[in-house]
Amino acid sequence: MNPKDKSQDARAKENGQALFALLNGYQNTALVYVAAKLGLADLLAGGSRESSDLARSVGAHPSALHRILRALVVLGVCREDDDGRFSMSSSGVLLRADAPGSLRAMAIICGEEYLGAWGGLLHSVLTGEKAFDRVFGMSQWEHREMHPELSEQFNSDLAQETARAGAAIVAAYDFSQFGAIADVGGGQGALLAAILNACPKTSGILLDTPHVIEKAHRYLEGEGVAARCRCVSGDFFAGVPDGADVHVLKSVIHDWDDEKSLVILANCRAALNAEGRLLLVERVMPERAADDPSTILVDVQMLAITGGRERTEAEYRALLSAAGFRLTKIIPTAAPFKIIEGVRAE
Repeated sequence: MNPKDKSQDARAKENGQALFALLNGYQNTALVYVAAKLGLADLLAGGSRESSDLARSVGAHPSALHRILRALVVLGVCREDDDGRFSMSSSGVLLRADAPGSLRAMAIICGEEYLGAWGGLLHSVLTGEKAFDRVFGMSQWEHREMHPELSEQFNSDLAQETARAGAAIVAAYDFSQFGAIADVGGGQGALLAAILNACPKTSGILLDTPHVIEKAHRYLEGEGVAARCRCVSGDFFAGVPDGADVHVLKSVIHDWDDEKSLVILANCRAALNAEGRLLLVERVMPERAADDPSTILVDVQMLAITGGRERTEAEYRALLSAAGFRLTKIIPTAAPFKIIEGVRAE
């Protein structure tokens, strides 16, 4: 055989193996979801255990769980000792509920919502509609409201993701210049807490839906800022509370199409005074996919799950202008997010 043909065969084999690994991604997600849902990392926090022992603890079929654990070993999430006992790897430990940077809540959301919704991605491509609604028969917001435990997992994951990005956001922008800050659609208040802890003279307003706000009080108390924060149950499509010098919206506008985004932004404009500012904390789409691959994938996540989108700088400028704002600057942060600052247009 010609050496050149051998080289081509080797490349073809490598390409096939790479594509095969991509196709099997659903297996990885499902396995990690099972580990998270059963709380295996928490059960193994004290050290290695036999699969039969773990099965009794979680009420699982012993043989089936043993097979799952061995598959998790293949993924590098678990370890298998010489005596057949199992423990968590350094990455698997992140599935513990109390682990710093825990990904347990995210794994559960991926397994119970995102995996199914992405299975309907072809519907989104053919119609431009959300795959989530097609698969579940309702929006993701309605689905989580019907499943409080899942909603709690989502809000927990969102709080942890926002807390991780919070330090970078606070470091990139001078929030201390404002007397009062409103976090619009701020979840349990992770970003607002980071801002208030960095700005001891500033007060806050947190707006989110009733079933989210009822959990926010406890979170803000834990962060030591509850006394300086007013929690408001509401709907940013109906209105935004006034009394703030700046409105911060993190990962809100990317959830919605332009029409719905303009309603939210118009409500913010109505509540802000003439000198007030608007800060959108969002990813900004790159010119080329290779420049920011993670943002490209998050954009497809919006297509499948929320019906929203990630936007370019030009698209944000046009959106703000249509809502009566003027984009003044875009500030990069050490996190994947940028701060898009707007002021009321004349």
